Amino acid sequence: MESYCYVPFGDEPDCAKFRILTLLPGSGDQPLECILEHGDLGDSPPYETISYVWGDPREKVNIVCNGRSLAITAALADALRHFRSPEETRRSLWADAICINQSDNEERGRQVRRMKDIYSKASRVLIWLGEERDESDRGIAAALHIAYTCRQYISDGGSLDKMSFNDELARKLFGKFTDPSEFSRLSAFAKLVRRLWFTRVWVVQELALATEATVYCGHSSIDWTDLMAAITAQDYLELYLADHERNAFAFILERARHPRDKIFGLNALIRSELMGTSALHPNYNVDIAELYTAAAREILGNSPDLNLLSVPRRICGTGPGNLPSWVPDWTNTRLTAPLGLANYSDINELAFSASGQSRSDVEFGDGNPASLGVQGHRIDRIAAVGAVLRLDHLQRSYYYSVRLPKCAFVLDDWSRVARLSKTEVYVTHEPMREAFVQALCTESTHESMETLLKQLDILERNAKMAKWFIFMSKFLPDWIVDKVACLAHAALFYKRNDKMTLDFRIHLSSLADRRLFRTEKGYIGLGSALAEVGDEIAVVKGGKVPLILRANESTWTLQGDCFLKGIMKGEAFREDECSRMWIV
Repeated sequence: MESYCYVPFGDEPDCAKFRILTLLPGSGDQPLECILEHGDLGDSPPYETISYVWGDPREKVNIVCNGRSLAITAALADALRHFRSPEETRRSLWADAICINQSDNEERGRQVRRMKDIYSKASRVLIWLGEERDESDRGIAAALHIAYTCRQYISDGGSLDKMSFNDELARKLFGKFTDPSEFSRLSAFAKLVRRLWFTRVWVVQELALATEATVYCGHSSIDWTDLMAAITAQDYLELYLADHERNAFAFILERARHPRDKIFGLNALIRSELMGTSALHPNYNVDIAELYTAAAREILGNSPDLNLLSVPRRICGTGPGNLPSWVPDWTNTRLTAPLGLANYSDINELAFSASGQSRSDVEFGDGNPASLGVQGHRIDRIAAVGAVLRLDHLQRSYYYSVRLPKCAFVLDDWSRVARLSKTEVYVTHEPMREAFVQALCTESTHESMETLLKQLDILERNAKMAKWFIFMSKFLPDWIVDKVACLAHAALFYKRNDKMTLDFRIHLSSLADRRLFRTEKGYIGLGSALAEVGDEIAVVKGGKVPLILRANESTWTLQGDCFLKGIMKGEAFREDECSRMWIV
């Protein structure tokens, strides 16, 4: 059979053409057959879009398209088999890998610019998570059950945004999910939402623009709004999550199929802010480092603050060559929460004012477009650093019914760096323990100091168990460690509360991928994983948080942002001491 050849669109700049895939009926192992036709976005028949994970591009399946052979990924073929009708009904769909000629970079760029219209005009988004595995049917059943309970909760006057087991109504309706008999079902649900689809950067655009969306996994399905309600309840109520202390489920996530998609996938959403910016027009021939730098320049140049500099730095793996330190590596973005916040996507909600009410004053080098000039000054230098809290490097944190906070595994080391046992009074003249616990939660909770000190006590008891479990796990099987964990927990928390408040736990989220440090002047702070002894702390105009900079001859390299207890409200900022600092 001859190979299918794409018929090109018109070259007019305003051409609103796109392709619609008509999937012919069939079942089982019958060959997939489709008809691919040009349509007009202004006058198209009803169609649905498919959102899925591309899978391994080397695993190809041939389908029949307009009577000719067309190779597509095995993952898309699985989705099409699931969505095709078994009998006479044809189904009109849009799937990027078929409806866009992937061999034509010019067409890809033009069609990506139309994604906003393609998704917003679709009657529904069909989200395909893949075939049934890891008890995904039970996971979706659990999600449906939780979503149903959420509707009951709302109808009885509850609010999902304020959900907590401190609320009697929540305990009454959701208490059943805390029974150990539910753990396996909820574990299956947790595995479901960790599937690769949730890591696609295009998820942001596809869902933000969708009229309606349904999630399919194997033979089970759930409405997107129901899934989000279940995730919200699971997150807020800290229902059993297999190996996770907490899951924020941010949607600007870690991987994209193509590194340029990190920018282009968000372009349709931000176009109103950066209208006319040629740097962000989808162009699949552009160098990745050049694209990321251009995008960062446009964002910083059009923003009154420097929040972009708080995007998590790459701490492992490889990325585009020659990428300036101030430009986020969107190919390896870590999903860590901004300081004082719970979700990666909340980065524009930073609530600090380390540079007072100043506005950003940036410029870019004429001879070196990769250099960023900021107005700021140094305030301190890092004298000691603690271990990095790398969640992906920790051993398991649950031991049968005992679950340890992740930060318990580094708390002893951080206490040593802060000199918690040797120093009674902090540099701001408050008790050292109070300063330490406030640093852990970045002074962002609404809890009283009495409550915060109780939270620290709970953390310290968990830290003792963490040390024991790390040691025992080297020599003993898991089932014995689990039994010891139950006994140790019972002894350490005998007649004591072992539950940290939701407000405190939420603000521990920003500890991930960070390390505690102490400065030469005696301040303690939370810095990025890249922070090292000798790095400088600087405050810059428009910066809500201080920056960690490393000297590089006459310039600086950015190592990340930081929280520094005692200077987050502008106490150390001196506008008359600011000078131009060039970051490369």
